[in-house]
Amino acid sequence: MEAWRLMLEAHQRLTTQMDLQLRKHHGLRLDWYDVLYQLTSGGGRMRMHELAEATLFSRTDCTRIVDRMESAGLVQRERAAEDGRGVYAVITPEGSALLRKAARTHLDDIQRLFGDHVTSDEASAMVTALARTLTAAGG
Repeated sequence: MEAWRLMLEAHQRLTTQMDLQLRKHHGLRLDWYDVLYQLTSGGGRMRMHELAEATLFSRTDCTRIVDRMESAGLVQRERAAEDGRGVYAVITPEGSALLRKAARTHLDDIQRLFGDHVTSDEASAMVTALARTLTAAGG
């Protein structure tokens, strides 16, 4: 139980700190960063349900986040030409520029808050244990 509790607490505290830094330096929320990152990784556009899966947000939460990001000019929606019912989230040039600016802050935070405190052997053991856990959970 101690390992479980510490994993949850570490995740909460680290993501809170990362969110604060992104907001302070770029006016960007961590969940918005994740959406921009996933869209970029997906070639700049993804169907909404794929984006929800990639970000680990519920479909409802993903829709709300994309609504706000669309209002801010960071993403836009496009109807899927191939079926007419599907909707793509598409990163805008403004969203791409903000992601590029914020990436250094985010990567520095990962190193400062996590990488500086974990050896390579510990990181490898974490990868093995967490990958096995996700596989067992169907992920």
